[in-house]
Amino acid sequence: MPTEQKLTGYPSIDKPWLKYYREGSEERANNIPKDKTVWEVIEEKLIEDNNIPAMEYFGRTISRQEFINLVYTWAKVFKAMGVKENEVIPFYGPFFPDVCAMTFALNIIGACPYFLKLAISANALAEETKESRFAVVFEDMWANVCNEFTKQRFEKIIIVKATDGMATPQKQIVSMLSKLKSKTAKTPKEDRFYSVAKALEFAELFNGDVKASFVSNRAAFITSSSGTTVGGVVKGTVATNESTISQLFMARESEVQFFKGDRCLNHFPPTASTSLNVLFFLALYKGLTIILDPRVSEKDFYNQITKLKPNVALTTGSSWEVFFNTINKEMESGKTFDFGFAKGWTVGGEGTDVEKFQKWNTIMKRANADKCLFSGYGSSELFSGTCVEKANARYDYSKQIMSVGIPYTGITLGVYDENGQELKFGERGELRIKSLSAMKEYYNKADLTKLTKIDGWILTGDLAEIDQNGFVYIYGRVSDKIELPNGEY
Repeated sequence: MPTEQKLTGYPSIDKPWLKYYREGSEERANNIPKDKTVWEVIEEKLIEDNNIPAMEYFGRTISRQEFINLVYTWAKVFKAMGVKENEVIPFYGPFFPDVCAMTFALNIIGACPYFLKLAISANALAEETKESRFAVVFEDMWANVCNEFTKQRFEKIIIVKATDGMATPQKQIVSMLSKLKSKTAKTPKEDRFYSVAKALEFAELFNGDVKASFVSNRAAFITSSSGTTVGGVVKGTVATNESTISQLFMARESEVQFFKGDRCLNHFPPTASTSLNVLFFLALYKGLTIILDPRVSEKDFYNQITKLKPNVALTTGSSWEVFFNTINKEMESGKTFDFGFAKGWTVGGEGTDVEKFQKWNTIMKRANADKCLFSGYGSSELFSGTCVEKANARYDYSKQIMSVGIPYTGITLGVYDENGQELKFGERGELRIKSLSAMKEYYNKADLTKLTKIDGWILTGDLAEIDQNGFVYIYGRVSDKIELPNGEY
């Protein structure tokens, strides 16, 4: 870290945020293995923390060894089905235990899951899956994609149910309720459509080695961008093994509030890089138990927090606002809460303003919380985590806009004007980020990739400012207009 006398005034050079990290953290964060898959890195941790459950799913606890076995079983399934190295397998639906295992299974055999945006249009669905032969679909959302996935080019479709992986009593209740409420199109009875149970039978047909040879810079996971960064279209952001592992190492060296033995709520679909990387990969890597509950309504989030009591939870500012408004009203009517279990509750997404953030922290203290809320920022193009508050680097509320914290160690950030010139501390412009975690490309969109990734820098399109202490402030988008492919704005 340069001395104060040698500061240049440019964030990307001075990196004032490094003063909050241990000496050598940046070097350690970027010292990633060059010959390991994400699964190999995480499997080592799963074995090391073997006494900690991997997941909780509607009354069922899944041990780490049980999860490891399930991953290798699905690797055999995919090999027996004929999935080849470098194939892209589209997934459509939320996270379930088998989907979690499939994600790693494809990583083992050198294939790549593509977690499709759930609000994807028919045209975008056809475009994004045009090279795929296999797919995995959530049964209750089959109607959204059936026109495309019933085409003959799809050789095998695995249909996942919410009840797959549930404990038996819970499974029977949920199955009955699902039948009463279901108005979705029924999945075909053709031989190429497989239930999870039927697909798992393929594992017995493969007896060879499931692990593919390591290939540098191979596409490993694809999540869906918001569509606002460039082009106004759905884009798959391609992560490699190296870029994904770099995210894990940066989070580790940045000492994010993930502690071994704690429990982490994951209620988002894996289409979002935050759900896939932070609330799944990182949680397992850091020795947490994932509370898997793929329900995302505001009422569900309230129940997930108050009944499941996760130590770690992350959601948008608008969802936290509804949650704390409800808690506050119930406190005023005499109800008491104990949030002493909260350790890493984080506001992400669109964030919030200072007044609300302070109000929520006041409610937290009234509910016996030792930890306050944290504020964070991520990007699909950086495979999620970019900035976060630290326990020793808390925002002082001196500005009216809420800070999203300081950059992870190992990341380089700068703010730039419209001519591409870097701006100094306190000046406002486009946030640009360079990191080993940067996406490889947008899937099959070379032209859009060139507009977003330039000389290793990701142009986020976010209007930002960085102060002399390294805190980052996001004011919105550089431009409020997005040009769509049809020429509309």
